[in-house]
Amino acid sequence: MKTPHCYGKWNPIVLLSLFVLIPPTAVAGAPRFVSLEGRFSIALPARSSFKKATIPTPFGDRRGDLYEWKTKEGTFAVGFVDSFQPITDPEAIRQFFDGAAERFRRLAVANGGDIAAVKKITLDKHPGIEQRADLSGGATMIRRMYLVTRRIYETYVVVKDSQRESESTAVGVLNSFKLLTDSEITEEALKAEPGPLPQTPEAPRAGSDAADEGLRGPVKSVRSEIQYLSETPVIKAVTGSSLTTYNKNGNKLRTERYDFKNNLDRIEVYGYLDGSRVSASKFIQREYSLPVGTTRLPSNKKEDPRYQLRFEFKYDEKKRLTEKTRFLSDGDILERSVYKYEGNQKEELVYSETGSLVRRDLYILDDKGNEIENTGFTADGSVYAKRSYTYEFDSNGNWIKRTSSGNVVSDKRPRLEPPSVRLRTITYY
Repeated sequence: MKTPHCYGKWNPIVLLSLFVLIPPTAVAGAPRFVSLEGRFSIALPARSSFKKATIPTPFGDRRGDLYEWKTKEGTFAVGFVDSFQPITDPEAIRQFFDGAAERFRRLAVANGGDIAAVKKITLDKHPGIEQRADLSGGATMIRRMYLVTRRIYETYVVVKDSQRESESTAVGVLNSFKLLTDSEITEEALKAEPGPLPQTPEAPRAGSDAADEGLRGPVKSVRSEIQYLSETPVIKAVTGSSLTTYNKNGNKLRTERYDFKNNLDRIEVYGYLDGSRVSASKFIQREYSLPVGTTRLPSNKKEDPRYQLRFEFKYDEKKRLTEKTRFLSDGDILERSVYKYEGNQKEELVYSETGSLVRRDLYILDDKGNEIENTGFTADGSVYAKRSYTYEFDSNGNWIKRTSSGNVVSDKRPRLEPPSVRLRTITYY
């Protein structure tokens, strides 16, 4: 087993999973550490050391996060990683825990440890195991490992012989380990959301966020949600709603996005730093969230911790957006979009960070500039989607209902896309 940390000669990472119920318990007077990324809390100080953990899974070694504390009772740690796929088959679960238990046993024996029997336990009905080793030198280690669908948790405590009287307190801390509910995750996310960014001085710009999006009038907020007239598992997993607020100049202040269960999924705030338009964001991971991945190569460039994205805009003489570039805070380009206009047509070309074309979209516009037809092309020029739109408008000329129909191409074969209705609730200053 690969291990990113050590305690003396003992070098395991403790994975947590349970079959005998161990309910979370409060530790009198103790603070609670909350990890939004980990989706857990535990009765330990809010400040901890942070490392990367590597944990074997049935689909290969996975890297995740490890938090570690040194208290008077002993050394505590909580680590977690996400498997590429859920581990739900009973036989796969058994093999996973058997392998983890055997690795723990070998490490303990190599360090002169005396191993107790493996105890099966559960946490919120999720399976796990507990193991104990009395190590040479008088230290005792208790580890628990939990399997929560795709996520694997490890918790442990190492208690020195001189602190053995504190073992019951240490076990109480382990018992306080708790998975956050969706409502608790939302509550904690709102507490730890990105702080507001400076709104002045505004960077010079011919347009505004609202105008670039075709909004008219003094828009204050837009709440948007999509309804599919028929559902598929894929459609259900990507639907959701959003709420965006704007200042009186038409520039975004904040966007909240919600997933298909109406749980907060992302918070993004906007402002200005060093003469540039920037945003800072926070993603909120749930148990059912898809794995977060990237195709970008690691970079040694220094990131600016104050924000995640920087924006640059270009406009034509009619104040129409002609180019929008998104930069990461280390200065690398994330994506560049180029817009071209001719008659009642608008073309959008999207380029990757390397400058290669990712896709091209051709829009047909009505006399008010609303998109009534869209044909999407891949980089090689083949059509991947074609959609048409009809609208209902409010008194300011902004659409509040858009009905979409069309088809998408999958495996080079067109298939009908479920009709959808996007609803917008718009407030004004």
